[in-house]
Amino acid sequence: MAGVRLDLLLLECLGQVVKSTIEPRCKGVPLWDAGIRDVAAAKLKELGVPDRPVTVVEAARAAGFLGPDPDVIVVKSNPRRVPRV
Repeated sequence: MAGVRLDLLLLECLGQVVKSTIEPRCKGVPLWDAGIRDVAAAKLKELGVPDRPVTVVEAARAAGFLGPDPDVIVVKSNPRRVPRV
């Protein structure tokens, strides 16, 4: 199944906002190309935006529209273990 690179999509959207709104107000200084893009990319990574293709189904699961994947078995550890003697 094909996916979308959310990090690249969000960077492109943010770049359009910076170039069309912020740069004209700063007398045309190319802020996006001067380093703001790198800062935005680092922040997206810090926020946990994946840098791999994400499918629509994965996005729906993350957003809560779909439940957990029925084909994946999740094993939860028991943090309250009783030591054996």
